[in-house]
Amino acid sequence: MTALEVDQSGEIGHVHHPQRQVLLDFMKFLKSNEILRFSYPMPDQERGEGWMMFLYERVSDEVINKFEA
Repeated sequence: MTALEVDQSGEIGHVHHPQRQVLLDFMKFLKSNEILRFSYPMPDQERGEGWMMFLYERVSDEVINKFEA
């Protein structure tokens, strides 16, 4: 399965994945880790395919690496 693409280089981070369900699962995972500032997944209009969501707070690499899609 394709890994999440997480980019937190800017003020607002973003996450990309081809499947919406993976991002929905990632949202649940973030909530279970008390990270609550993110958007709901939406079609990735910039790339024209896949899904994306915004991260409104920094998520540690340790937490991201614990997520298993």
